[in-house]
Amino acid sequence: MKKSIFIIIILVVVTALFAGGNSEVVRTVDEWEEWAQLGDYRPAEDDWDAIIEAAKGEEELVVYSFSSRVFDFGRTFYKKYGIKVIAHDMSTPSLLEKLVREQDAGIFEADIILVDDIPTLYNEFLSEGRLYRFIPTDLMDVLIDEAKTAPLAINHYGSRGIAYNSEFYSEPPIDSWWDLTRPEWKGKIIMKDPMNSGAEFNTFATFIQHHVDMEEAYQDEFGEELIKSYDVENAGYEFLKRLMANDLILMSSSTPVMKAVAAPGQTDPPLGILGFSKLRTIQEEKLTGAFIEDLSPVTGFRTTTIMAVGAFSKHPNAAKLMIKWMFGGDNPTPDNLAGYAPYYVLGDWAVRTDLIEPEGQKPITEMDFYVEDADWLYQNAIKVRDFWLQNQ
Repeated sequence: MKKSIFIIIILVVVTALFAGGNSEVVRTVDEWEEWAQLGDYRPAEDDWDAIIEAAKGEEELVVYSFSSRVFDFGRTFYKKYGIKVIAHDMSTPSLLEKLVREQDAGIFEADIILVDDIPTLYNEFLSEGRLYRFIPTDLMDVLIDEAKTAPLAINHYGSRGIAYNSEFYSEPPIDSWWDLTRPEWKGKIIMKDPMNSGAEFNTFATFIQHHVDMEEAYQDEFGEELIKSYDVENAGYEFLKRLMANDLILMSSSTPVMKAVAAPGQTDPPLGILGFSKLRTIQEEKLTGAFIEDLSPVTGFRTTTIMAVGAFSKHPNAAKLMIKWMFGGDNPTPDNLAGYAPYYVLGDWAVRTDLIEPEGQKPITEMDFYVEDADWLYQNAIKVRDFWLQNQ
């Protein structure tokens, strides 16, 4: 039903798309899919010579990204193919809102989106026909099974966990997520605002999904039964309520969080909840920080970054070429990673089996992470968001 409504909007608007200098007008979803060779018209095998030639004729590409690293892979893409990349870096909620608002108005600017929040992407944007799946056929054999069958192309996996200042603390100062609710950490927990990030929001929602684990972890940590607040449904919600009541500090982005936690010379540094990929910030900024791996009930939360082609993309061949570039291109090595290079860092995990992990990184299968349950998160998102806002 949702997809039908979106298609009706497209047909009413009757947006005209032009392929480079070609005057052929594409007016319907079916005609666009045939022209773009996507959806029902996706060939069994990609012809990369034809795609590259057509992409160069399209001359430019518009990318909506939740990651500032779009400027890095955009520059290398232009250097390789001479195709101009118009990059937009914004938060996940802003990106998704912008895409919906534009598409509903018959404006189809986004050729590629790079974003997290798979519950919304899978259950709304894909089902409504706003995004299209494209995975290069010649890369299928080198992808992990989950990436082969995912509803949309997975660029990489990330994670969320707890970081501490390794100069001030000789060892991790906590061993349980519940420690964050103790009085001694009041006003000393800092993170990116979950209302501005799909990954942070889904992290805390997943603790609610695994409320049985959280209740057992509480009993293990404090040696007594958890007594929940009168208005709280389970241990996951109780954890969120107590965490926010402990003067949780929220920031607009993750990099300032990492710097606040790991800046050297501090006498009373906070703990930070953020992505393991910020280990690169520690290296680049010469900070003194580390992530805690031995935590109860889990180390953290695995996130999924998606790349997809926007409906009615004006530059579908350049979009396909960019997706392959972001996968790492042909035969990647640590020294030749094409567009995947910005994500070849500690704390991000590739979905290609032919690419070794960065030095010092454990395989993601050995990390004790909760994994996103897209359907559960989608069905419970509004309830969790309302609870967060009411208790913030």
